[in-house]
Amino acid sequence: MIMLNLKKISSQQWIAAFFVLGCAVVGALSGRYVLLSSLAEMRLESEQKQTQSDPAFTVPAAPPEKVKKDEKPNVDDAQKVATDLGELRVWEAAVRQPLPPRKEALTPPRWRIVGVTSVGSEKNVLLLFENQPATETRKIGEKLPGGARIVEIAQDQLKISLNGQLMKLNLRKQ
Repeated sequence: MIMLNLKKISSQQWIAAFFVLGCAVVGALSGRYVLLSSLAEMRLESEQKQTQSDPAFTVPAAPPEKVKKDEKPNVDDAQKVATDLGELRVWEAAVRQPLPPRKEALTPPRWRIVGVTSVGSEKNVLLLFENQPATETRKIGEKLPGGARIVEIAQDQLKISLNGQLMKLNLRKQ
């Protein structure tokens, strides 16, 4: 156990220690005062906002209508209610201007695999895009539209990797 020898502490060290201790106490007390005063201020502001806001929406209770068992409902009243609802135009929506067309589509263009070519050991996949007369080629390591990467090309199947998952696409007609 380490024993602190208080006789070896100089008067300047005592003054510094009391000064640090005093600053810590003053800081803690002032922090508490600031915290409590800001909480009281926030509470007062929220109470003022509640009193300034609209009063609660209440619907006065209407006395129940007395309907005689023999009395038939009035058709004119029903028609009047229907025309009043029609004038409110509750079911109509305001038409906004359409958004301007984008330069790039949000979705990749429509495409399909039309074949595989092989020149020596290099194999390519032929892709045909909608509204394009010519095909495009992709080789191993390149990406297909939609983000899938070509892993392996065979004459009858294509292996692709999408989001870390390997998939096989059968290229034979079924």
